[in-house]
Amino acid sequence: MNRKSTQAVNSAARMKWGAGFVVFVVLLVGLWWMLKSKYDANTTPESFNFVSRFEKQGIPELEALDLDGKTFQLSDVKAPILIVNFWASWCGPCVEEFPSMLKLVEAMKGKVSIVAVSMDDDEKDLRAFAKLFKVPRPGFAILWDREKKVMQKYGVGKLPESYIVGSDRKLIRKVLGIENWATDNAVAYFTSLIEKKSEVK
Repeated sequence: MNRKSTQAVNSAARMKWGAGFVVFVVLLVGLWWMLKSKYDANTTPESFNFVSRFEKQGIPELEALDLDGKTFQLSDVKAPILIVNFWASWCGPCVEEFPSMLKLVEAMKGKVSIVAVSMDDDEKDLRAFAKLFKVPRPGFAILWDREKKVMQKYGVGKLPESYIVGSDRKLIRKVLGIENWATDNAVAYFTSLIEKKSEVK
């Protein structure tokens, strides 16, 4: 290969490398901009906006049907403390959490009610699960959010997810992930919430 051919090859290689480098830089800048927009420290996460709104204005109405096909209303719940739990029969942690929620309702003797909102797609799965755990029962309602409208209203991101609210239906605490609701500490926590509510009255 003569000198001119070598120079041409080297020049073409440099141009290819240069073009590749420019593309790499453009992609890198694009990725940085996307991540900056998504994780900007100055931007309030959408989930926080839901929590803040629920603390001030109360939780949204639960526009879903129970297993008898009846429309559920928050006003039907008379207990001073309500837990709205989002779950599904295919969710392993949800299944693990369920028994402790049933025990909590029993331990609190009508002072705490749970509304478990199912994200199941198949009604057969939901009914099989309900039969296994013998729900619904007093203080423990089962709703089916078939079209995921309630889930969207609450900004649910990952199952299980629970919202603890008072009789004014304002959010007290949001619980992400699995929780053992039947420990002595959990019962003491709910008892203290009820006592505080009584003192306010």
